[in-house]
Amino acid sequence: MESKAVGFCAVVAVLGIIAAAAGFAGEITRVKASEVYIVGNACVYPSSPALALGIIAAVFTIIARVYISVTFGGCSCFRNDPNSTPLSKLLGVLSWVASVIAVILLLAAAGLNNREGGQVDSYGYFTCYVVKPGIFAAGAILSLLSAAFGIAAYVTLVPAATQTTVNPAVAFPMGPNVDPEKGGVPFPPQQYPPQQY
Repeated sequence: MESKAVGFCAVVAVLGIIAAAAGFAGEITRVKASEVYIVGNACVYPSSPALALGIIAAVFTIIARVYISVTFGGCSCFRNDPNSTPLSKLLGVLSWVASVIAVILLLAAAGLNNREGGQVDSYGYFTCYVVKPGIFAAGAILSLLSAAFGIAAYVTLVPAATQTTVNPAVAFPMGPNVDPEKGGVPFPPQQYPPQQY
């Protein structure tokens, strides 16, 4: 692989890994139902870095998506590039879908994790909002898949045919009036003035 492709794959992989790591860290540090206390008609939540981690994961997913799109020169799935194959277009679409769903899940989980308040359920009990388990993790997995699909789409592009210029064979005239050392350009026969004796 050429250095440009290796650089692209490395940047997208690092961005995807950072997004996934932040998403998984958000899953670990999210507020659990057992950590919330009800005082009167209010829910008391402990402090948690899950909000910041969810936002960081979403931001890095967006950065990876923008970098992939800029490298492809726009949305790779819809452009008429002679280097695109049906497989690279499909992987481009999958990368877009995975990144959009990942950002939605990560931001929703981050927002719900920081939500204060509660409600009375249908049985008359006061319940507090908490993020369901697995939302941050699903966003993290999708952000990693988005990066992987983006790399795969880039790798499956057909490389542009190398343009090699082949000089056509040129036949140089040969004969008594041609000097091959001067590029084979014919020259007129030399005429000498008549010598007088």
